Amino acid sequence: MIIIRDIKLEKMDESKLEAKIRRLIKRDQFKYTVYRRSIDARKGILYNYQVLVEGKFSEKEVKRIKNAAFYNEESYELTPGEKKPSVCVVGFGPCGIFASYLLSKYGIPVTVIERGSKVEERMKKIDDFLHGGKLDENTNVQFGEGGAGTFSDGKLTSRSKDKRVREVLKTFVEYGAPSDILIDQKPHIGTDVLSEIIVKIRKDLVQKGVDFHFDTTMEDIVVEKGKITKILTDKGDFTADYYIFALGNSPRDTLFQLKDKISMSNKPFAVGYRIEHPQELIDLSQYKTKSEELPPASYQLSHSKENQRGVYTFCMCPGGYVVNSSSEEGRLCVNGMSYHSRDGENANSAIVCGIGEEVYGTNLLDGVRFQREIEEKAFQLGGGNYNAPVQRIEDYLSDTLTTSFGRIKPTVKPGYTMTNLNGIYPKIVDDYIKEALSAMGRKIKGFDQKDAVLTGVETRTSCAVRLDREDNMRSKGLSNLYPCGEGAGYAGGIVSSAIDGLKAAEQIIENKE
Repeated sequence: MIIIRDIKLEKMDESKLEAKIRRLIKRDQFKYTVYRRSIDARKGILYNYQVLVEGKFSEKEVKRIKNAAFYNEESYELTPGEKKPSVCVVGFGPCGIFASYLLSKYGIPVTVIERGSKVEERMKKIDDFLHGGKLDENTNVQFGEGGAGTFSDGKLTSRSKDKRVREVLKTFVEYGAPSDILIDQKPHIGTDVLSEIIVKIRKDLVQKGVDFHFDTTMEDIVVEKGKITKILTDKGDFTADYYIFALGNSPRDTLFQLKDKISMSNKPFAVGYRIEHPQELIDLSQYKTKSEELPPASYQLSHSKENQRGVYTFCMCPGGYVVNSSSEEGRLCVNGMSYHSRDGENANSAIVCGIGEEVYGTNLLDGVRFQREIEEKAFQLGGGNYNAPVQRIEDYLSDTLTTSFGRIKPTVKPGYTMTNLNGIYPKIVDDYIKEALSAMGRKIKGFDQKDAVLTGVETRTSCAVRLDREDNMRSKGLSNLYPCGEGAGYAGGIVSSAIDGLKAAEQIIENKE
């Protein structure tokens, strides 16, 4: 088998693709599959393909074919050890889901503990909150079956070349995701489709014997001789041979409860705002043309200077919405989401500035304390009722109260309050973001336009601490604990979290010491 890269077409047309492959390989009979597909908009709109072509090819033939190479896909197969130890997985976001999935596939007894509700109940509670109801601190946009990623854009992008990336994507397709995610350069599912997939995965795992305990919060652990002997929850005690802590993005109360029992350390993270523009503006900037055949465009921008923290856009949601992702009473933060169709009027992304101990402090968990302080300010600035504080870019740059909007209206629910966002963060953070806005406006015309809208605050880009672990992924000082995923500080997004969960499961399945 060979792979041929960089096959460009003016239209997404399978017959023309096949004809072009035929001309390249100079064979009439062949079988091929599309391996990757992307859009190149640098000089007009071109569809760029990578294809796998079956058959025997000589080295001479491969050298003759432009952009061709031999291809062998790495298999994802494990060699199970003799033991089948029991495992308790705490948290059922992407990391916990894929760890549980792989463990159950190899016959390992798994118990799952999740502080939030099942997806079906979770969606009802979130919908109630976004329409003015009470915040549930255990079931919200951050916590519950599927994790924070369930209420995002469902992005499945990854820079990693790890063979597990394709395994994650194939698993999603197995449970109902569109097969396009296997070939698209920037695959996404959307929160509406992702929630349905997670339900299917859970039901299948139940059939395989996985024992689920939803609405169950871990409160403490018992440690003896360098091992966890049991975990204590509000619904009783649980024991296992091994424990995987897939705690998710914001397990703040858990971190404070366990800081004297689990080795952890501060880590840099980023804070800022959500920024909204018309999706039409982003499409025209990226594609230089209008076309209903093209998907809503995305972007990824960054700006930095020597000896300064960088500012970058993060979690861009084409045709999406800003969503209130608060998880603690009296504190407010936001995130972005979009549905599979990405047909909303606005585009949004986080625009955030990297910070470290020099900003938030050097004591353990000072980063979490900093996040909480910022979210408390945002809650009060929004009116103390979970309305989000918002501001036009022009007013933000001039440090002026916003009193009206132009064409662009905020999408955040349950509502918003026009205000002045300056002063929520230390001045150095706002100064960096303001400088970056101008620089980004030179990359995407209109990015810093006066009517663009900022919504505060984006504080949950990543966990503020790292749960320290050894090279074998086990916790430092606790030989039967695997801290994994975003909540442990080792991942950032659905795919990387899922991969971290797979890696931990592999260690247990193969009885690696």
